[in-house]
Amino acid sequence: MRIGADIRTRLAHDRRGSRAARPLGRLDRRHARIALVVFAGLAAALGVHAVLAPNRFPVRSVRVIGHLGHIPQPLLVAAVRPFLYQNFYTLPLDAVRTAVAGVPWVGSVRVERRFPRALVIYVGRLRLAARWAHGGWVDTSGGHVHVQGYEPPAGLPVFQGPVGSEQEMWAHYGRLQALLKPAGLVVTAVDLSNRGTWRVALRGGPQLVLGRKACARLARFLTVYPQLAARRRMMQQVDLRYTNGFAIGWKTGSGDKK
Repeated sequence: MRIGADIRTRLAHDRRGSRAARPLGRLDRRHARIALVVFAGLAAALGVHAVLAPNRFPVRSVRVIGHLGHIPQPLLVAAVRPFLYQNFYTLPLDAVRTAVAGVPWVGSVRVERRFPRALVIYVGRLRLAARWAHGGWVDTSGGHVHVQGYEPPAGLPVFQGPVGSEQEMWAHYGRLQALLKPAGLVVTAVDLSNRGTWRVALRGGPQLVLGRKACARLARFLTVYPQLAARRRMMQQVDLRYTNGFAIGWKTGSGDKK
């Protein structure tokens, strides 16, 4: 009986010992998982570092797409060269775009990465829309630009207005010309005063004084213009700033109100 009791005592002790060892096993597995996560994180960090290293995965080629026109190709190549062989993944596309946009006659720039390791640059040439009376030109985006050694195409209108109004004038010119085109009239000059008064000169005359509500007043004038078209070249100026009509200044010096 005593021997059996001793055996049962030892078995109970062994079971208690095995149960006490189990938490240590779970703890070891938890440590192993943590170590595995840390190792994976370190491996990923090392991999990212290897990919982003400046001397790894260099850009191998640069392709420029677009109609270059007057864009000087040597200057375009010089603008792009500093970015060749830089890391394909970390290459700052905004910096490339800024460098290319600084080349004369470049109007628009779009830069893309092309796998595996190429850079594609879409270039749009500058298009002049009007001559700026104070010097320079207005392009088709409404920007004020300066170009040298270029003879502009005939027929560009002349803009004169406050500094910084180039984009507004270009947009307004488009709206006014759209209203005038069906009547066969062409704008040759647009003037915007510091007080916001619009004046428009037409090819073959006359000059239209539109005031601030330019488009609405011009549309009203065009409703009666067919009755005046035959005498258009005799008109010096048409003042449309009246509430219910307009005043015509004739080249002969006589006046009339409509």
